[in-house]
Amino acid sequence: MVGAALIRPVVAALLLAATQAYGDAGSEIPRCDGCHGPDGRATAMPESGRIAGQNRDYLRYILRQYRAGRIEGLNGGLMTNAVRHIDEATLDAVADYYANLR
Repeated sequence: MVGAALIRPVVAALLLAATQAYGDAGSEIPRCDGCHGPDGRATAMPESGRIAGQNRDYLRYILRQYRAGRIEGLNGGLMTNAVRHIDEATLDAVADYYANLR
């Protein structure tokens, strides 16, 4: 069993990454690179999932599910926190942006 001493730094890093999802001032696209990488390929954290080139409709759907808090678990909580304040137009822009990455 993994000890609490190992879990705390990992959770802290994930929470920091989730808070970075809001992006830089003036950016229209939230930064998802904290977990998914700058290119959306999740090479540094494969468990975060590749979002580059993902189906646009799926990305829109899953982001709305996360925003509504309908997905449970650690990733669900992190993603809900990351996208809960994103409006519909920005959510669509995020989905379009990552869907068009190859």
